[in-house]
Amino acid sequence: MSSLQIRESTLDIEKLGDLDQLPTATNGNDQVNIPGKQVPAVYEKVALFSRIPASAIFDLLPGSSPLGLSDEAARSALERHGPNILIAERGPQAILLLISAIANPFNFILIALAIVSIATGDKATFSVMIAMVILSTGLRFWQDLKSVSQAAKLLNSVTTRVRVLRANKEVELDRRDIVPGDVLVLTSGDVFPGDCVLFAAEALSVGQASLTGELMPVDKTVRLALPLSEHNFDILDNENICLAGTSVATGSGRAMVIATGGETYLASIAKALAKKRTLNAMQIGIRNVSYLLLTFMAVMAPIVFVVQGAISKNWKGAVFFAISVAVGITPEMLPMVVASNLALSAVRVARKKVIVKRLDAIQNLGAITILCSDKTGTLTIDHVQVSVSTTGFGDHAELPLKLAYINSALQTGTRSLIDRGIVDFASKEFSKSTDEGGGEGVNPHDWVKFGEVPFDSTRRLLSVLVSRSGTDEKGLLITKGAVEEVLDHCTQVYDYPSSPPSLPSSGKLGEFKPNSVLPLTGDIQRQILATAEQLNSDGLRLVAVAYKSSVAMPFTTLSKQDESELVFVGFIGFLDPLKPDAADAIDRLAKLGVKVRILTGDAPAVAAKVARDLGILSSKSASEKDFMITGSQLAALSVDRPEFDQAIERCIVFAKVSPHQKLQIVERLRKGGGGRAVAFLGDGVNDALAIRAADVGISVDSGTETAKEAADVILLEKSLDVIAHGVLQGRITYIVRFFNTMKYIKMAASSNFGNVFSVLVASAWLPYQPMRPLQLLFQNLLYDFSQSTIPWDNVDPEYLATPKSWNAKSIARFMVFLGPTSSVFDICVFSLNWFRYRIRDAASPLVPLAQTNWFLEGAITQVFIIHFLRTGKIPFFQSRASLPVISLTSIVMCCVLAIPYIPKLNSALGMAAPEPEFYGFLAAILVGYAGLVHLMKIAYQRVFQEWL
Repeated sequence: MSSLQIRESTLDIEKLGDLDQLPTATNGNDQVNIPGKQVPAVYEKVALFSRIPASAIFDLLPGSSPLGLSDEAARSALERHGPNILIAERGPQAILLLISAIANPFNFILIALAIVSIATGDKATFSVMIAMVILSTGLRFWQDLKSVSQAAKLLNSVTTRVRVLRANKEVELDRRDIVPGDVLVLTSGDVFPGDCVLFAAEALSVGQASLTGELMPVDKTVRLALPLSEHNFDILDNENICLAGTSVATGSGRAMVIATGGETYLASIAKALAKKRTLNAMQIGIRNVSYLLLTFMAVMAPIVFVVQGAISKNWKGAVFFAISVAVGITPEMLPMVVASNLALSAVRVARKKVIVKRLDAIQNLGAITILCSDKTGTLTIDHVQVSVSTTGFGDHAELPLKLAYINSALQTGTRSLIDRGIVDFASKEFSKSTDEGGGEGVNPHDWVKFGEVPFDSTRRLLSVLVSRSGTDEKGLLITKGAVEEVLDHCTQVYDYPSSPPSLPSSGKLGEFKPNSVLPLTGDIQRQILATAEQLNSDGLRLVAVAYKSSVAMPFTTLSKQDESELVFVGFIGFLDPLKPDAADAIDRLAKLGVKVRILTGDAPAVAAKVARDLGILSSKSASEKDFMITGSQLAALSVDRPEFDQAIERCIVFAKVSPHQKLQIVERLRKGGGGRAVAFLGDGVNDALAIRAADVGISVDSGTETAKEAADVILLEKSLDVIAHGVLQGRITYIVRFFNTMKYIKMAASSNFGNVFSVLVASAWLPYQPMRPLQLLFQNLLYDFSQSTIPWDNVDPEYLATPKSWNAKSIARFMVFLGPTSSVFDICVFSLNWFRYRIRDAASPLVPLAQTNWFLEGAITQVFIIHFLRTGKIPFFQSRASLPVISLTSIVMCCVLAIPYIPKLNSALGMAAPEPEFYGFLAAILVGYAGLVHLMKIAYQRVFQEWL
C-alpha cells in the first residue's frame, strides 16, 4: 500500500471476534464488565482498532470513508457524541464542596465549643472558635474547588483548529467540531484532537512526551494485516494509534478519529483529576487526633454529668459543668498553632526557590522518606546529545560522527532531535579540535549535496550524495539510520587504519581510504549487532552510519535503490545526559533518609543507565533486574495479590509505565509503610495523576499547567538539587514545627485529662462544684493563650535527626500517663479546702474561696509545667524554652495571680481573694508537682523510648 492510497476492504469484520476477545488491560481506570474480563472502558475501541488492518477500519464506523465524512454524517455524529471537549464545561458543584469542607471532625468540635461559649456568655471565645471554623473550612473549600477545576486545564493541551477531510474536501474546523469518523490531514506540528488510527503515513513520528515522558518521538506506521500472534495491547505503545494530546513530530499522513471528548485516554486522566483528593499524611494525623479527642470527650463528659448531677442534685448545673469539661478537653488553639507553624515554614523554604501552594504540604515535604521522580528533564537535561562515536566493534572513532554531521547538516527534510543533536555537538567539537590543534575538523559548508533520499518510517534510513565543493569526479553517498536497517544494506565494513582516519582537506579522500574495507561476513555482522546490543543496554540510542564511494557524477536522480552495497562505518550513540547536580542531590537525599524511585515512560535500558549513573542502582549486573520492572510486567501482576505490592516495594526503577500506573505505584507506596510520606516530582500531563495522589506533589515552574495545578509545591528551578535543599529546609522546619505542634497537643491533652480526672474526684467527693463552668472556661482560655508562642519555641537538637509521623496512640498514651500527675496536687487543694478551711457544704459562703484556690493552683501549675513537658530533659538547665515562651508564660502566671484582686473581673468570675498562707501552700505544690513530673518523665521515656 502506498503512503496515501487505501486498498479495497477484503477483510471480513466478523472474523475479528467480539469485545469478549479483546486483550486484557490493567493500567487504567473506569472499568467495565466484559464476560470473563475486566477491560478499561476507555481502552475498548482503541484496543479493537489497534489490531485490525487499515483497509478495514472504515467498516467499523458507519458512514466513515477515506474521503472523510459527509456533512450529514458529521452532524449526526456530533449530535450523538457531543462536542469534542474532555469534560463537561460546567462549574463545580460548590455547595457540595462546601458541605464536604465543613464535614470535618475538628470543625464539629469547634462548633460545639462555640455553642457552649455563647450559651455561657463568653462572646470572645465564641468569636475565636467561629473564626477558626471559617478559616479552616474556607481554606479546604478553596483547595477542593481548585482540584475540581484541574481537569479543565487539559483542554489547553489540544489544538483549536484542525484540518480534516469532509466529503473529499480539505477544511479547517474548530477542535470542538471534530467527531469520530473524521479524517485528519496530518503534517509536522499538528496535535491530535482525539484518539486516532492511522491509515496512511509517510515518515511519520509522533511526540508522546506529554503522555509517556519519552523524550524521543515514536515512529508510527500503518497496520497492514492482522497480528500473527496474540496482540498484547498497550494503549501507549501501538504503531498505528495516536492519542489525543500527542503531536506530529515529523512526516505526514492521514488518520481517522475513533474517539473524542470524554471517551479519549486523555479524558480518563481528566476524570481522575476531578475526583476527590485523598488525605495526605498530615491530614490523616490531624484527623486521627481529632477523633481521639472527640472520643475522649464523648466518654468523659457524660460521666462527669452523671456524677456531678447525682452528687449535687442540680442536673441543670451539671449539664453546663459537663459541657465546660468537654470544652476543657479540647485544645482549641490547635488550628492556630498548626497554621502558624506551617506559615513560618512556608516562608523559610520559599527562600530556597520552593513555593508551597498548600500549607500542610510543608509538613510532608520535610517528612518524606520516598521521592518518586520522573526522569526526563528532572534527572536529565531533557536534550539529546551525542555520547559516543564508535566503530562497529565499540572502539572510539570520529569518522562515524563526521560522516553523520555532513548527512544531518545537508539533509533538507524536517530535522529530527537526532539530527539537531549531531549538528549541535559536532559543530562545537570539530570547531574546538581545529582551534586547539587537537585534530582535523569538518565543515559541511565545504560539501555540496547532489541528491537526497529522505527518511521514512519503512526504510528508517536517510541518505545524501555529496561532493567536496563540487570538485570531486566521484561522489560520496552517506547513509545513516537504524542499526539493523543500515546493516541490511551493507556488504562491507570499513577497515580502520592504525592512525585515525579523517576527511580530506582537499578534493582527495586523503587518510579516509574508501578501498580499505573488509567483507561483511556473518561473524562480523554478529559482532556488530552484539556491540549494538551492549551499547543499547548502557542506555544509548544508536544511529548506524555507512557510505558508498566513487558514485559517478554528475548524478541526476537518487533513489532508495542506490542505498545498496554500502560500507558500514560505525555507530553514533545518543543520551539525555544527567544534570550536573543530580548525583550530588541524590547523595544528599540519601543522607536525609530519602529513597529515590524512578518512574518513567522511557525504555528500561535508558532508565537503568540513569539509575546506575546516579548510584541508585549499584552496578550493572544480573541482579539489577530484581530492582527494575516495566509497565507490561507490572500489568501482568494481579493487583490484589501480595506479589504486586512486593514488586512495588522492591523495585527502584519503573520503566515504560503509563500515567495510571504511576498513580497506582504512588498509592501503593503510601499504603506500604506506617505513616510514611511519599513525594512525586514531575512536570507533564502524564505525571499529573501521581502528583496529585502523593503526600507531596511537586512540579516545576516550567511544567505543564495541569502538572502545576495538581502540585502542592512548585520549584522555581527544574533541578533535583532544589528538591534536596527543599527537603533539607523542610526537614528542619518540619521537625521544629512538628515537635512544637506535638508539644502543644500533648501538653494540652494531658493537662486537660488531668483536669477531667480531678473533676471526677471532686464531683464524687465535694458537695459543691469545684469550679464554676465560666471559671473552668476562663482557665482553659488562659492556658491556651500561654501556649500560643509554642510555634516559636526551641527544639532539642536530638529531635532534628529524623522525621516523625503523627501518632494518635502516642498522644493518648502521653495523656493517660502524665495527666493524672496534676490530679495528685488538685486533690491536695481539695483536701486543703476541706480540712484547713472546712468548706464542706454547698451553701457555705466560702465556696467561692475554694473555687478560687483550685483556679489559682490549676492555672499556675498548668502554665508553669509547660517548661517541664516541652522537653525530655531537665528544664532551665539542660533545655531552655525560647524567649517568647518564657515571657508569655511569666506574664500569664502574673495575670492569674492578679485576677482575684481585680474588682470587676473577680466579681464576674465569682472569685474571692485567697488567704495569704495559701501562697505558701501553692509554692510547695509547684515544687512537688515539678519533681513528680520529672520522675514520671524519666519513667515514661524508659518504658516507651520517646517523649514527644
